[in-house]
Amino acid sequence: MTANFKITNYSFYFIVAVVCFFVIGYTPHNVFGFDVFGYYMYLPLQFKYHDITIQNYETISHIFETYHPSESFYQAIQWNTTRNWVMRYPIGLSVVYTPYYFIGDLIAPFTNYPADGFSKPYQLSVLYGCLFYSLLGLYFLKKILTSFFRDKIAAITLIAITLGTNYFFHAFFHAQGAMSHTILFTLYVLVLYFTIKWHQNFKVKYIIALGLCCGIAAICRPTELICIIIPFFYKVTNWASFKEKIHLLKKHLKHILVFSLIIISIAFIQFGYWKYVSGKFIINPYGASNAGEGLELLHPHLLEVLVSFRKGWLVYTPLMFFTLFGFRHLYKNNKTLFTPIFIYFTINFYIVASWSCWWYGACFGVRSLIPSYAVLSIPLAFCIQAVFQSKLKSIYLSLIILCISLNLFQSWQMNQGILDTTDMSRSFYLSTFLQTTTPTNEQRKLLLQGKFENGIELFTEEDAKTHTLQFAAFNTFENFSNVRKKNHLIDSIRHSGKYCLITNQQNPVSDSIEVMYKDISKKPYTWIKASVWLYSQQHSEKFNADFIVEMTHKGYIFKQKKLAITEANFKPNCWNKIETYYLVPDDLRSKRDKVRIRFHNKSKYTIYVDDLLLESYEPIYDKSVF
Repeated sequence: MTANFKITNYSFYFIVAVVCFFVIGYTPHNVFGFDVFGYYMYLPLQFKYHDITIQNYETISHIFETYHPSESFYQAIQWNTTRNWVMRYPIGLSVVYTPYYFIGDLIAPFTNYPADGFSKPYQLSVLYGCLFYSLLGLYFLKKILTSFFRDKIAAITLIAITLGTNYFFHAFFHAQGAMSHTILFTLYVLVLYFTIKWHQNFKVKYIIALGLCCGIAAICRPTELICIIIPFFYKVTNWASFKEKIHLLKKHLKHILVFSLIIISIAFIQFGYWKYVSGKFIINPYGASNAGEGLELLHPHLLEVLVSFRKGWLVYTPLMFFTLFGFRHLYKNNKTLFTPIFIYFTINFYIVASWSCWWYGACFGVRSLIPSYAVLSIPLAFCIQAVFQSKLKSIYLSLIILCISLNLFQSWQMNQGILDTTDMSRSFYLSTFLQTTTPTNEQRKLLLQGKFENGIELFTEEDAKTHTLQFAAFNTFENFSNVRKKNHLIDSIRHSGKYCLITNQQNPVSDSIEVMYKDISKKPYTWIKASVWLYSQQHSEKFNADFIVEMTHKGYIFKQKKLAITEANFKPNCWNKIETYYLVPDDLRSKRDKVRIRFHNKSKYTIYVDDLLLESYEPIYDKSVF
């Protein structure tokens, strides 16, 4: 590779100064919060507490009482066969964090903080370690860019990728740099770098490094195994070159075996952990704990991910318009790089868009596309190069500067809470465009449906005016098809009709109403109004009973809402109407997912059940993300 040039070096130093200022100056109260806690837990549990299966749950209780990493311990689940706790998140980031965990463990005893694996020395060590990884990725990206482009083009591209995309927010604010996205960005830079180096001289050290990077990327996020597309299709431009590539791989078969062995060995870090805690080499703890999210390759959200106002890639990172145009110039000027980058980008974008929760929770833009910026910097650089050769150079450069400026401003808006992290709509986006003050209550009403107050879903009188009843299903327990249920019907007491259902220790769960979402509504979301009538001679303080509304996907429950039977909603010796509202989640895996309501009596006392009712209220006007 050619020598580095002055402008690119100064650009890199400028970026280092900017990002260090934000990472060091805006350190969060707790680096190990929410998802990062899940990625990190492996290390202290294994090396500090020697309890990777969490046999002593008091450890987790103490950590939550001391550091409050999240509202609940959603980062792990208790496996149903072994009763061991299994981490939901892949082990890859813990592998990446490892040296900084031990640095924190060396420092902690010399401070006033406890050496418990979670205190400030560990947090800062991991945070600054991830900052080092980010800068390492940007340094090698600089080396790649300067090997293909003039110094000025490389410098502008480096600044554009760092400051002009949502990489900036997710790498350097609120400990986001400890998440997988920016770590994977660095790994992809290294994959591209070592791919180029190996094809230049076929040295074994480069194939080893390439295998390490691909393997670690895959155990950070399993779908990132597609990174092998980059070395496999490098220098493939047509069918003849593809056959030459196969011949080349056969010629260096020992290198390919080493590469494969490294990836398999790294994968067994994850497989070995799963086998140890669950008894199986391959499991899906994420799916078991959150059936509502998953990969739905037959139902991708391509337009939503690309151009929606909720999280649209081109809306919140408009600089990437130039990257897409750059593919044309990449094809014309360097087919060696075009094929692997284009194939990888196409497949990766499809996978990202196929996740059922396509907006990826609380984030700025589509954070799952950030790793791909490592390779997308190449078509972006070719586009910028073409801009300098264009007669409209000043106009295009002005647009690039505007895109970078808009990204920085919207990053600031996100940091200040002006932009919403989850429920952006077109109307809310336009109403807050370039706004510098906190949104008003009237503006917040423009957000997508998702109203929560202390975790309780609200269906207000105002909502009732803008929704209409579209579906209703009843169960009055008048018809029965099996003897067991017949034995639990009674006609001496009922709310309506001839019968009601007895629930007790012999029959704790009522019949349910279960309907596919596609039969309830065609809209993106709907409110479910669920009600049931209950009677008992006992006072409610003796009960252990719930009225339940839930969604199911292939039998797995997700987003369950329970309404306990208490003194507030139940009186003895009369019929009581129990009623609740439930907002159907908009990250449905499939329109065939089911809404189910039922009553569960876990107490020893008899509770009579009648007139189970499910109603669906659709919005008259949808708040659009387009």
